[in-house]
Amino acid sequence: MNIIWQGTDITGYVMVRKAVAKDTCGGRCDGLDIEFENADAWYRWGPKEDDEIRVTQDGWDSGILYLNTIAPGDGKYRVIATSLPCKARQRQWDSFENRSIEEILRRCAAQTGMDFQTFGVDNTIRIPYIQRENEGCAAFLHRLSVLEGAKFKCVNGKYTMISLDWAQDRNPLSTIRIAADQDGADYRRSGAKDYSLNLVTPYAKGTAKDTDVSDVMATAEVTEYPALDDIQAARWARNLLREKNRKCESLTIQATFHPAWTAMARVDINGGTDADGEWLTEEVEHDLKDGRSRAVLYRCIRSIV
Repeated sequence: MNIIWQGTDITGYVMVRKAVAKDTCGGRCDGLDIEFENADAWYRWGPKEDDEIRVTQDGWDSGILYLNTIAPGDGKYRVIATSLPCKARQRQWDSFENRSIEEILRRCAAQTGMDFQTFGVDNTIRIPYIQRENEGCAAFLHRLSVLEGAKFKCVNGKYTMISLDWAQDRNPLSTIRIAADQDGADYRRSGAKDYSLNLVTPYAKGTAKDTDVSDVMATAEVTEYPALDDIQAARWARNLLREKNRKCESLTIQATFHPAWTAMARVDINGGTDADGEWLTEEVEHDLKDGRSRAVLYRCIRSIV
């Protein structure tokens, strides 16, 4: 394990008791929970909020993380770092009228001293109106990403929007065989999928359907989203229905340390069980000290019209 703190390699000066990293795209920050021996040495170094830390191990790279919490005690020094700096968590109200996705990302990034990037997202799509409702930039951009069929992350100091379609269509990171009695694999169904979703506003209406769902009575209606025309309402309805239905099936895999496992990676499963098919990784937890990885995946859905 290599540890870079504020651009300096401190690996040879610290003893790590535990190190757990999370890589997620489910509306939470990536993070690192790391505990060191010898708290006195850390006091002398004077770490402070938003100091940069980066950890690598066997090809895995945390990217730039920012010091969020310090918890010294009993001669130990616990550090919690996240991919979102504390300075970017400030809440405020804002509104965007007839702005493209790129313009919205650029403005939010500029407000917090960040950069931005997208993968597979049509940056030219214009949003007639949307409001940032006393939220931090990341919370607001996560909400917008869900409506636009994407996932939001903060990666190396960049607000990052990743299209679900783009991620699903990538080549699989790996193909894993899972048997019915497989240790370390847990397939679950949690709730029923909806057949249709209606998005209704005073100005527009859009409907989406999941053609893989047979129960035509399983419908939902949402009224809290500010769509101003039928095209926008239909697009948001499709993306909301997919986001809801993809969470109805989950697969959790635990294994030895897999440095290539990362959020939004495509994984294919075979083995003759109900888990067979295409999946997207939603969250990965790496125990860097014990050499273990745990991944939570949701099924790819291509049946929304």
